[in-house]
Amino acid sequence: IPAEEREKKLAFCSRHRFRYIPPSTPENFWEVGFPSTQTCVERGYIKEDLAPCQRPKRRQPYAVMFSPKGKEQKT
Repeated sequence: IPAEEREKKLAFCSRHRFRYIPPSTPENFWEVGFPSTQTCVERGYIKEDLAPCQRPKRRQPYAVMFSPKGKEQKT
């Protein structure tokens, strides 16, 4: 039997044939457990910001805004 015909026959009779190639699993999918922080940073799961986000400052502190003395001073 020629090689082409033999491969066709094997593909037709094989128990493990499939119509499409299944997708491969993602990288690091089968690793069990939690990776270290350094590993997460290297893989890009954690992005480090060098400058932390600044909280917006209030125009008036709470103590002045809600105290009865603060209301009297405004009027």
